[in-house]
Amino acid sequence: MEPMITAGLDIGTTSISGLLYDLEKRTILHSLTEAQASLPFSLNQEWEQLQDPELIMKQVERIVERLLAHQPEVTGIGLTGQMHGIVYLDKSGRAIGPLYTWQDGRAGQLTGGAGSPTYAQQFSDLTGYTVAPGFGLATHYYNVCRQLVPERAVGFCTIADYIAMRLANGDIPLIDATQAAGIGGFSLRTGDFDRTAIHLAGIEPAFLPQVVSSGTAIGSTSQGIPVYTSFGDNQASFLGSVPQLGDSLLLNIGTGSQLSAWVPVCDNAPSAMEVRPFPGGGVLMVGAALSGGKSYALLEGFFRQVITAYTGEAPADVYSLMSRLLSEQVPGSGSTALTVNTQFLGTRTAPEKRGSVKGITLENFTPGGLAHAFLQGMVDELHGFLTEMEPQGANTFTRLIGSGNALRTNPVLCAKAEAAFGLSLELGEHAEEAAVGAALCAAVGSGEITSFSEAGAYLRAEPS
Repeated sequence: MEPMITAGLDIGTTSISGLLYDLEKRTILHSLTEAQASLPFSLNQEWEQLQDPELIMKQVERIVERLLAHQPEVTGIGLTGQMHGIVYLDKSGRAIGPLYTWQDGRAGQLTGGAGSPTYAQQFSDLTGYTVAPGFGLATHYYNVCRQLVPERAVGFCTIADYIAMRLANGDIPLIDATQAAGIGGFSLRTGDFDRTAIHLAGIEPAFLPQVVSSGTAIGSTSQGIPVYTSFGDNQASFLGSVPQLGDSLLLNIGTGSQLSAWVPVCDNAPSAMEVRPFPGGGVLMVGAALSGGKSYALLEGFFRQVITAYTGEAPADVYSLMSRLLSEQVPGSGSTALTVNTQFLGTRTAPEKRGSVKGITLENFTPGGLAHAFLQGMVDELHGFLTEMEPQGANTFTRLIGSGNALRTNPVLCAKAEAAFGLSLELGEHAEEAAVGAALCAAVGSGEITSFSEAGAYLRAEPS
């Protein structure tokens, strides 16, 4: 009997992961993760966040080569990666210029003087679709308005779909609904971009990639291995973490952070939530916090600067110090507690918002108090989305699944999440949840798994 092994690739913002997944044993055979080798382009503005797609492509090729050296009998390759960002393409399907990542803030700039809308707001008003800064169509709209679209560009796609096209030796990008919705201007009703509405904003619909079904085979590698269209990293993490779709909340805290839940249908989405298509049907209701794990990194940087200023030397490890601080008793509670709003990068719907530290007293303003308050603020921001979900049946969820390095490395953060949500936190067996989801997507595309709703049966989970 031939082995049932698929490969999954996750092209993240700060790292790239690849793995081989054994469907029969329900486990990872081999995995590797590398720091993102793409250095930022020379930036003209502080709000620019750009990466080099060709460096990313070369790094992915090396990772695939190493995976196949470990196990050449792979039945398919699935991909996922950072959502929302775009890469411009020429007529031969090669990248022109940088990857504009999901963190790029150009569409959050004002179209005119004080009081004028941002480019993202103006695009949203013109199309009737709420599209936040960092979403591909908002980024493209800014570039169109400012005449910054590369002259030879004929279209664009996400970085994961660009890599999939290149691996499959193609020249025309194909995109599934999960990635298309992440670009913006996507109609859940029709399952395609609303090209008429997008044209009202002065964007040529021909620039948009073609939308195909999730798990569609788009070609083969030079070794003859089928490659399947990528899907969004949020949906991939959900697929690679949640054993049963309908009863679980997924709490992910990494570079950003999200609270996600699958529902069969969502007719009236709360303004603070995003409704994202899910492979095989239904939707994910998603509350996304932009700062996520960067909030705790911000506090680490503050402590690092203080220590360096006092000692004259940069400390080797500050997180271990913060862990010791978290073991101390927290001064103050309830109305006397130190509180931190962790919206340091704003929100999707209000990018101008900023974080804050409140409730400072003579007793609670301590390093340990700050460490606890930052973690609590991260959890509170995500828990706030649960209230928004309640009209869609959030009170029926019985499991809390955790993913992301921040949860895996910080038991205090896990405990705060359990206390806030009133559920035991379960961490998936594998840290590379999105890459596992990509491998499962390839298995569905090849027919080795009958449907996306059945993919959870190929996972194992364990309590935190």
